Amino acid sequence: MVYRLLLNDYKELCLIATEWEERKLNKALFRHRPGRCIDISIKTFCERLNIQFVKKDIDKIDLQGFDCVLIAGAGILPDHIVENFNIINSHPGYLPNARGLDALKWAIYEGQPIGVTTHYISSEVDSGILIERKIIPVYFEDTFHSVANRIYENEIEMLVNAVENSGENESLKDNRYKSHSRMPYYLERIMIQRFEEIRKKSTSYLIN
Repeated sequence: MVYRLLLNDYKELCLIATEWEERKLNKALFRHRPGRCIDISIKTFCERLNIQFVKKDIDKIDLQGFDCVLIAGAGILPDHIVENFNIINSHPGYLPNARGLDALKWAIYEGQPIGVTTHYISSEVDSGILIERKIIPVYFEDTFHSVANRIYENEIEMLVNAVENSGENESLKDNRYKSHSRMPYYLERIMIQRFEEIRKKSTSYLIN
């Protein structure tokens, strides 16, 4: 995302990192999020690209003075931050249909649209005000991981574009769809079978 912002001529960037919080490692059968792509610290990364870097406890973060705030894997933010600033998130699911964790997997399992959504966050998980949402196609030549990569690429592109996108002013709150937790192993096996059913019914990208 940082590279895309720089390429779009955004020069005054500040990367804010929260203190490291040890979490239980998620061991999925089918990983759908990219791993670490560069083997240097965030601080060194920012120094080499001449980007301001701030590391603070999440409760002490001050966002005053920023024109736009983008989330890049921040987790759940405190209410006092969410309620006082317009913060943009890119979610790897078509909201409100696919809320919570493992959105791609749950969308496939439940037969929901596969997509990406950018939105202004609220205190409710994967809710708030819609900026943009897009259906991500599945082609006959695809694998589960190629679709996951296509979603990730669209997340980055849509998040950067959201800086200058005023949004559709539509609330994403919809009580028909619950927020999911991580998908258990036994459902992942069913999910990948359902993905194959979707793929086989899809057309070739060469035709489109």
